[in-house]
Amino acid sequence: MGFLRGRFFSERDMKVQGSWNAELMGDIIQTTVIIYKLCAEATKTNIYGESDPATGKMFYPGVEMTALIDKADIDTPFDEFGPDRNQSVVFKFRERNMKLVNIYPEVGDVIRFNNQYFTCNNVIQQQFLGGIEDKSLSLIVHTNYTRLSSLNFVQRQQS
Repeated sequence: MGFLRGRFFSERDMKVQGSWNAELMGDIIQTTVIIYKLCAEATKTNIYGESDPATGKMFYPGVEMTALIDKADIDTPFDEFGPDRNQSVVFKFRERNMKLVNIYPEVGDVIRFNNQYFTCNNVIQQQFLGGIEDKSLSLIVHTNYTRLSSLNFVQRQQS
């Protein structure tokens, strides 16, 4: 019998559950997003630590991943400057898929979904059974809607 890590779930049980999750995410749900990792070293900043408006924020090339998505309703507050748009979205990723492509979302990264951009606010590693790294199954990323103009994305010229 296999090595037991925890009281009730063997390594074989975790592999079966992992294969079910992989099939569910890749073959049935098939909702894809693109994750853009912030490249802090290449981003030029001013004396306040803000990105330079001329060059914008620098991001690594986007990586396409499958995710479960939980969207909140869109809130549209009005003030003296006109309407604004607020929406929080939770993206749930399979941790093993993230390890395969060597990407881990962090605060400040940007996720593109449905031609909209969302900035990562918080990343939670959900444990299936507390404290055992082998049994960590998902990453939960809390984001807020971000206007393209506030990201200072600059269209790069293709050489």
